[in-house]
Amino acid sequence: STDMYIPHGKNIFVYDFNSLYPSTMYKYLFPVGNINQFIGDITILNRSNTYWIGEAEVQTKKDLDKPYLQIHHKINGSERTIAPNGSFSMKIHCSEYYNSLEDYNIKIKEGYFFKTGSIFKDYVNDIYNLRLQFPKGSAMNYTCKLLLNSLYGRFGMNPISVTSNFFSSEEFFKLTEKSENFNILSVLDLEQFGYFVNYEKIDKSEHYSNVCVAIASAVTAYARIELTNTFKKQSDFKFYYADTDSGFVSKPLPSDLIGNELGKLKLEYVLKEAVFLGPKLYMGITNEGKIISKVKGFKNASSIPFQEFKSLLNKNNISLDLHHDKWFRSLENSCISIKDQIYRLMITENKRLMVYNKNNQAIGTKAYKLYNNKIKFNFRFKI
Repeated sequence: STDMYIPHGKNIFVYDFNSLYPSTMYKYLFPVGNINQFIGDITILNRSNTYWIGEAEVQTKKDLDKPYLQIHHKINGSERTIAPNGSFSMKIHCSEYYNSLEDYNIKIKEGYFFKTGSIFKDYVNDIYNLRLQFPKGSAMNYTCKLLLNSLYGRFGMNPISVTSNFFSSEEFFKLTEKSENFNILSVLDLEQFGYFVNYEKIDKSEHYSNVCVAIASAVTAYARIELTNTFKKQSDFKFYYADTDSGFVSKPLPSDLIGNELGKLKLEYVLKEAVFLGPKLYMGITNEGKIISKVKGFKNASSIPFQEFKSLLNKNNISLDLHHDKWFRSLENSCISIKDQIYRLMITENKRLMVYNKNNQAIGTKAYKLYNNKIKFNFRFKI
């Protein structure tokens, strides 16, 4: 869940969760066992020991400043993850369903349900306590962090893996003779050196015991709920920006939310001024004068002058052209080349619409509004 709400501010407090995904794995129950299909509204059955994922028709009860149920939708020609107002269809987890009833009308049509189980608690507890025994930046601390954050994603992996390999002519023709076992995706003819082949191995058993998309998806659903309840539903502070497990807010959070425990928050830094141009596009200056920046796709974000970055808040300053080196590989020529590339930095409206004042200065954002899954309002706002 990455969204920008307010494009500019001062004295901003930046908080991160301590291992957000592992904390949800520790706290909650997950879908396990056989997959069962249902048709109709499963919520009328009150199955307390059941986890379900359903197709739903959703409508916001009123236009929310920060809607939080997310869907995939085509914005500006590309598929994006947005949190809209209005009416739309989506796949929803039961956990997010019950967490959003105060703001949304939701009708469940059909879906799948499972038994529930606590499957990660001991694992997360052991690895997290092991991590705390080593200083931040050490190899063991980093290894434990990877083990905590990577496990859930294994359940969501595509069971069909692509293999890339070099083959002699004889080996390649043997591979093509086994078409019932291998699906060849692409072939690069290296002439006297043979072939470079991308292929899939076909598993006819259709049994993938190490994959359960419902589990991986449930972890991220629980994490979205934690971020929503901590930041998006609150009204006693300004909320500038969210990025998966962090929030940028206008005042310190209550002390009971802060700590070193799993799932608690820690204050990363305080920005005396910050500019947000869109998701993964921000720059701030700490009280100590350190530059904190993220520009997706551009390696040297901290080298951008802050005032130039800030100038893009003016609607008349369309973009800023930056230069950086990018690496390009060529398997056919067996080489890697480095080329100077232009990166065009500009405000993005891929997830929310920008709001400008009468001086053409960006002062806020507004959620897209859908009507039966189609954009209802798509114009710039001025105040």
